[in-house]
Amino acid sequence: MDPFEAFARAGIELAGMQVDEIDLAVMRAANDSYGPALAALDAADLREIRTEPDMDPSRPPRDW
Repeated sequence: MDPFEAFARAGIELAGMQVDEIDLAVMRAANDSYGPALAALDAADLREIRTEPDMDPSRPPRDW
């Protein structure tokens, strides 16, 4: 069992669900597709990015 499989199994089993090989294959494909971009986002220094004041998710972003 590799580290990804151990992590995925532990998380799903913690939720009380069964994990099969198809579930693991789908999770591995998603991790292979999105994992590098998510890791880069986690590592990004976003302190200089301004946040939108009074953000309202029901409206489009506005210029400030």
